[in-house]
Amino acid sequence: MSQSTVGAKITGSSIVLLVKDIQEASAFYKNLGFTYEEIGGHVHVSRGMITFILHPAANKEDVRPSSAAQGGLYFDAFAYTDAVDLLVEECRANRVEIVNGPHYSEHWNEFTIKDADGYRIAFGGGIRSELK
Repeated sequence: MSQSTVGAKITGSSIVLLVKDIQEASAFYKNLGFTYEEIGGHVHVSRGMITFILHPAANKEDVRPSSAAQGGLYFDAFAYTDAVDLLVEECRANRVEIVNGPHYSEHWNEFTIKDADGYRIAFGGGIRSELK
């Protein structure tokens, strides 16, 4: 099917994160300004165009971020922002562990955090401050 004949536009996505402690995981994301909503036995935390569905693991040992696996990527989820620099400041102010970066360049800006369950969430995009 060619792109011109596609009728439905996909406007977002959700990423499921299996978590050890739903309250701890929810608190982590609420601390970063994510909204919280309980839907169908899960917790949805959203900010802008990204939603994480936090689902409690029956067995805590089942929580294994792919970024921790040998050969895995350095992140489990990637989000785009127009203000990497402001988000870095926000994470630092909230004592969120930054595990990579921030890296600023003429072409791309990026950093990665680690959440309460060890998931690594990378943020990349533009900047707003005098770093430009």
